[in-house]
Amino acid sequence: MKTKVITGILAAIFGITMVALMFTPVFTTALACFTLLANYELLHATGVKNKAVYVLTTFPAAGMPFILTYDLTQYLPVPVIGILLVYVFVLLLFMLARYDETRFEHISMALVSSLLVPYVMSLLCEIRDFFPDAPRSTRAFLMVFALICAWITDAMAYFTGVKFGKHKMSPKISPKKSWEGAIGGVVGNIIINLIIYGVYYLLYRFGLIQHLLFPLWLLPILSAFLSVIGMLGDLSASVIKRNYGIKDYGFIMGEGNGGVMDRFDSGVFVIGAMYVLLLIYDAAGLHF
Repeated sequence: MKTKVITGILAAIFGITMVALMFTPVFTTALACFTLLANYELLHATGVKNKAVYVLTTFPAAGMPFILTYDLTQYLPVPVIGILLVYVFVLLLFMLARYDETRFEHISMALVSSLLVPYVMSLLCEIRDFFPDAPRSTRAFLMVFALICAWITDAMAYFTGVKFGKHKMSPKISPKKSWEGAIGGVVGNIIINLIIYGVYYLLYRFGLIQHLLFPLWLLPILSAFLSVIGMLGDLSASVIKRNYGIKDYGFIMGEGNGGVMDRFDSGVFVIGAMYVLLLIYDAAGLHF
């Protein structure tokens, strides 16, 4: 427990620092480190031993945050789809060259770990810059809101489940998760976000920010929706771990806290859902 508390405090300090630097290249670089680690953890978890796969997947995994942030695809001499096709073909060649130890499921996971997961995690930068004319406080909240919905839901579900959990939600996938914990996670997330909204309202009243974010009535709906999405992501990640007989994806976050994917498993789903909601919000002609 002591280790978890210390790790949590350090993670909070790191998170606050990253929020303060979110509009600098430092944030993009830190995100690239996370996407690179996530790629390694997923490959290692699924038993990939082909070193060539590790080396090749490093480039898109680490480069994705920079590609999206700085729109680097515009400088490519050929269409993106052409590069993706070559990338897939080369991975398949690696499978053929080391067919004794490289299965098709390894290549499939390589595509997920080096393209899909880094892309969705890098959407944090897209969320931050979705409304470039909005105040920085609003843009910062939109990005942090997605992470809050994932992490607060997870934390509140854990504590509520430990205290009140009696009815198992999915015993075959994650025996410790309960319906009481799930409800506590959703309610806790709504309460925390309402408190944050209240802080923003006070800042607005004192003239420290230009305007509020979105209508108050919309906040509980978004919070509840993203909480559910986050729990589905957490369960999906648990299925992969159960399929491969592992407890955690990694250890970078400290003993008992796992790796990057153990902390971002629900976050990946929530970030993607948040981005889709922003697309719908913008398509409806609404703006912050």
